[in-house]
Amino acid sequence: MKKAKYLLSLSAYILFLGCAALKNNSVNKPINIQATINLVDVNDDKVKITVSPLVVIQDEIIFYIPQIVPGTYEYSNFGRFVETLKAFDKKGNLLPVESLDKNSWRISNAKKLVKVSYLVNDTFDGPVGSDVYPMGGTNFKVGETFLLNLHSMIGYFEGMKEVPYHLSVNSPKNLKAFTSLPSISESDSLDVFLAKRYFHIIDNPILYSEPNAVSFDLEKIKVGLAVYSPTGIHKAEVYQSAIEEMMIAQKNFLGEANNTTSYDILLHLMDMDELQYFGGMMGALEHHTSTTVVFVDQMKPQELTQNLVDVVSHEFFHTLTPLNIHSEEIHNFEYNTPLMSKHLWMYEGTTEYFANLFQINQGLIDEQNFYNRILEKLNYSKRYDDTMSFTKMSAGIVDEPFQANYGNVYQKGALINMCLDIIIREQSGGEHGILWVMQNLAKRYGTEKPFKDEELIDEIVTMTYPEVETFFRTHVEGTKPINYMDYFNKVGLTIGDTEVPLSSIIFKENQNLFFEAKLNDEGVNQFIVNGLNTTIESMGVNVGDVFLGLNDKLFPEINQENTKEINALLTSSFMWDDKTEFSITVQRNNDIISLKGITGTPSVKVSGVINDTEASEASKKLRKAWLKN
Repeated sequence: MKKAKYLLSLSAYILFLGCAALKNNSVNKPINIQATINLVDVNDDKVKITVSPLVVIQDEIIFYIPQIVPGTYEYSNFGRFVETLKAFDKKGNLLPVESLDKNSWRISNAKKLVKVSYLVNDTFDGPVGSDVYPMGGTNFKVGETFLLNLHSMIGYFEGMKEVPYHLSVNSPKNLKAFTSLPSISESDSLDVFLAKRYFHIIDNPILYSEPNAVSFDLEKIKVGLAVYSPTGIHKAEVYQSAIEEMMIAQKNFLGEANNTTSYDILLHLMDMDELQYFGGMMGALEHHTSTTVVFVDQMKPQELTQNLVDVVSHEFFHTLTPLNIHSEEIHNFEYNTPLMSKHLWMYEGTTEYFANLFQINQGLIDEQNFYNRILEKLNYSKRYDDTMSFTKMSAGIVDEPFQANYGNVYQKGALINMCLDIIIREQSGGEHGILWVMQNLAKRYGTEKPFKDEELIDEIVTMTYPEVETFFRTHVEGTKPINYMDYFNKVGLTIGDTEVPLSSIIFKENQNLFFEAKLNDEGVNQFIVNGLNTTIESMGVNVGDVFLGLNDKLFPEINQENTKEINALLTSSFMWDDKTEFSITVQRNNDIISLKGITGTPSVKVSGVINDTEASEASKKLRKAWLKN
C-alpha cells in the first residue's frame, strides 16, 4: 500500500488465501456462496447485505467479517460497521445468533441456515470510520457514488473461503460499475459477478459512479482508469497520457518479471471535509489487477497527475511483490487470526524503491530529483527507531512497539533496497542489481507458489554474494543503523548544497513548517516565522514575523480545539499549482501586513545528496550501472 499523509509518501495489497475447498458431490447442493448488495434502497446511509452459504452439515457455524486486510498492517475490525446481523432458515424463521467479538458471529441450528442478512455502514463518515484508510474503506453517496471495498461488506463462513461467490448488486440506473471482478451480466440496475473464492471477492473493489472513464491497450496490457470527482472537474481522459507513459516505463523496467495482462485504476476523489475527517490521509490500496486511489478533489490537474504517477506506480510494482513473490504467511493469510511475514523490507521497501528507481532509469526524472527523493526518505526515516530489527518489526507489525514504526517500511525499507542494489551492482561489476534478484525469484515462485519465510534471505544470499549476507544479518535482521555515506561513496555521491523543491509554500524544509507555535508575553499562542523558502522570502516574509493567516483568512485561537480549522486553512495550499496567486498575513512589530505573491516552485537550499565532482571513474561507472542499467 502506498499512503500519503498530505502528499507525503505512503499502499496495500490483497493476497492469496490457502484453505482447503469443501467437497461438494451432491447436485442438489448449492455450488456457490450467494451474496447480494442493495445500493438502491439505502436508508440512513446503510446498505443491506445478504449472504447464503453452501449446505451446512454442523450444528454451529461462524460467520466472519475481516479483522485485518493484508497490506494495511493494522487491525481495522471491519465487523464494527455491521448492524443487526440476522440468520434465517428457509421458512424465514430467525436462527439464534451470538456475537463473539467485533468481527464474528456464531449461528446455532446451522443445518437449517439459508442466509444471513445485515446492514453495513460506510467508513467515510460517522464516529468510527476515520481510522480506516480511505482507499481501503467504503463511501455511500446515494445517487452519486458508491466506493465498495468488499472486505468491509461481504463476509465469509467458517470453512468456506475457497468456495466461489455469486455476487449480485442492485444499483441506481445512473451509476455504472467499474471493477476488475468478472461479470456474468450487466444492466442499468443489476450487475452480477462471479468470484472464484472469497479472496477474489475482496481482491476486486468496485466503484459505482456516473461514467467518467477511459480504457486503452499498451504493450500487451489493457488499462482502465475510472474517476469519481465530486465537482466533476477531473476527467479521466486528462490523465490518460501520464498513466500510459508511466506504465510503459514500468513494464520496460520490469522486463520479463511482469506478466500482468490487465490493470484497473479506480480513482475516488473526496472533498476537503472528508480529507480532514481522515486527518489528511490519502493514497492507494493495491490488488492483483487493480488499485483504489483516494485523493482530494481540490487538487490541480498538474499536482494530481504527479501524485497519480508516484502512488499508482508503487501499487503496480506490487504485481511483482508480494503478488508474485510472497511467503506462506501471505499465501495462507487468515483475516481474523493473522500471522505476519518478516519481509516487509521487500513487500513495501522493494516496491517503494522501484517506484522511484524506475523513474530515473526510464528518464522520467533527472538524477538530482532522484537524489532528493532518497534524501527525503533518509530524513523521514530518522523519525523512527533506527535500531529496531526490520524483520522483527515486520513479523510483529500489528502490535506495539512495531505498529508505531510501520511508516518506516516506505522510508528505511526503500533505503535498505538501495544499499542492497549498490552492493550487488558493485560485486557483479555493474551487471546485476536487486531487480535481477526479484526477476529470478518471480521465475522460481509466482502467484501460486509461496516461499518459506525463514528461508528467503538465505536464498537471496545463495544467489548473490557474502557481502549481501553481511548486510542482511547486520542491518535488516540485526539492529545496527546503516551508514548511508558508505553506499553513496561507492557510486560517487557526496553531501553538498542543493536546491530541494517543496510540496507547499508552508514548508521551510521537507519535514518542517516555516513557523512554530510560541507563547507571547501575554501567554497567548502565536505562529512565529522561523525559516523561509524561496517563494515566501521573495514575497517579503521575514523570520520573526507573526504568521496570522492565508488568503485574508485569519487563524482562530491556536489551541487543540481549533486544530481541524487551522489544518483546513493550511492544507488548502497543497492544492495550489505554480501559478496560484495568494496572500500571507503577518504581524511585524505593531503592523498588520498582507503580502501577496504567486506560488511558483517553492524550494530551499539544503545540505543534500549530490554528484561528487572528485569521484573516481570506477564510482561513476558503478553509478551509471545503478541508475541506468
